[in-house]
Amino acid sequence: MQHRFTATSFLLLGGLLVWMADFVFVYVFVAVACAKGFAGASLLGLPVVTLVTLLASTLAGLITVLIVRRGYRLHRAAQMDEYSRFIGFVTFACGALALVALLLLVMPLLVTSACPQR
Repeated sequence: MQHRFTATSFLLLGGLLVWMADFVFVYVFVAVACAKGFAGASLLGLPVVTLVTLLASTLAGLITVLIVRRGYRLHRAAQMDEYSRFIGFVTFACGALALVALLLLVMPLLVTSACPQR
């Protein structure tokens, strides 16, 4: 089976790229919220920073689960060659690592405030 370099690279690193995008978005949003002073606002009973972080990380988690699922299917496919199955395994492993990283990204905002007190 032929694999195009760009598509295969994005598949292999897809979970980590989604985590990186979520990481950058969350930390830039928190920095802007603290700098502009709206981090203390609440929406739907939650602080706005916590709510936006949970929504963004949930979306990133769903996308990563789809990537992990794709990698698992490639890895378990018996009719695929070893190279394709290895690509599936690495996709699955990187996606699982990205899911753990997403969880670790959300945890601090659930137990602490977003902005330091002056």
